[in-house]
Amino acid sequence: MITRLLWIAAAWLTLAGIAPATAQGGSPLLWEVTSKSTTVYLLGTIHVGHPSMYPLPPAVERAYARAQVVALEADPGDPTAMLMAMGTVMYQPPETLERNVPPALFQELRAALNPGGLPIELAQSMKPYMVSMTLTMMEAARLGFDVSLGVDLHLVNRARRDGKRIVELESMAMQLAMLDGMPQETQVAMLESTIKGMRSGSLKRDLETMIDAWRTGNAEMMDDAATREMKAMPARVSRELQDSMFDRRNRAMADKIVQMLGGSEVVLVGVGAGHMTGSTGLVALLRARGFSVRRL
Repeated sequence: MITRLLWIAAAWLTLAGIAPATAQGGSPLLWEVTSKSTTVYLLGTIHVGHPSMYPLPPAVERAYARAQVVALEADPGDPTAMLMAMGTVMYQPPETLERNVPPALFQELRAALNPGGLPIELAQSMKPYMVSMTLTMMEAARLGFDVSLGVDLHLVNRARRDGKRIVELESMAMQLAMLDGMPQETQVAMLESTIKGMRSGSLKRDLETMIDAWRTGNAEMMDDAATREMKAMPARVSRELQDSMFDRRNRAMADKIVQMLGGSEVVLVGVGAGHMTGSTGLVALLRARGFSVRRL
């Protein structure tokens, strides 16, 4: 159970990627970046999926066929890494969620939990950001998506079968350490926003908007839907989340992609679609560094 929740946590980090693209329709969020020596493909991935997504769109299949290396945020097929990170997302007794969030928020959480959903006893053992992420992914599951069918897992499994080298741009331990290091105020705000979104229906609407954005390849719509709830938070919290979850990570990933562009291997980089879009996304960062970037 905990191992599955750890992958859910990694999935939520790029919530903008949740959407069921189909092989028959849609325009994938795929870019080609070229240097003097090689090509790197940037694919906005989805960390949960649906059977209708496969096979992947032809442009993605061609990029995969050309690639000698597949680079992901973290390897979703590495159970050792997930087990090592178990202690990060859970409280150690006698600490509980109830002791670390405002009493009114805990009561709102209890009221918001659906029968058959996340048991309050399990929520009690989770840190606020983990409860927020778990509730979000449960909502995605109610819309018909499955973590086991995510594009990241599909790519890593294929790469292993095909003998392609796999590279992690981050790691699950790095991602969870980033979340765990956020101020308590920010973690509580994440949980408050999720519960508010569940009660108002805005969480469901934003997920559905992101689905439409993926299907149509609308990067601007994707960016807007992915950041709407975050922008509605207090300014200090919103800035912390934007910087922690996107901007700093994007800069670090861009540095690694630049190193790849200095080599000779063709690489398919698959990261959550939320990292591709906006003025601080990977596409903009690589263009600013002088590379030729074109949408496929």
